[in-house]
Amino acid sequence: MRQLVQLQQQTSDFEKLNTQLVFVYREETDGVDGLKKIEEKIEAKNRKTILLGLDLNKKSSAAYSSQNRTFDNYVVDSKGIVRGVIDGSLKDRATANELLKILKKVEK
Repeated sequence: MRQLVQLQQQTSDFEKLNTQLVFVYREETDGVDGLKKIEEKIEAKNRKTILLGLDLNKKSSAAYSSQNRTFDNYVVDSKGIVRGVIDGSLKDRATANELLKILKKVEK
């Protein structure tokens, strides 16, 4: 959640790069209701830039996150090609600046 709050503070930087941030939750114990609670913490003005998804069956996310609790961040271009990976852990996740650095390289 801390990462989501931090990324919201730089939403305008992501928008300038025509970027959407997609968070895929796999371990959300409350399912869709839990996702709705998380979504409520996203400011209304940021809801087009920050999208939330739920993959409880781990069908889609298993291809890039095979471990049970993986906190890596992926930069994926509009063609679905992974352009960068930032390793993460439960306590240490990618910052907005780390993501923006990769996105600026992709833009060139």
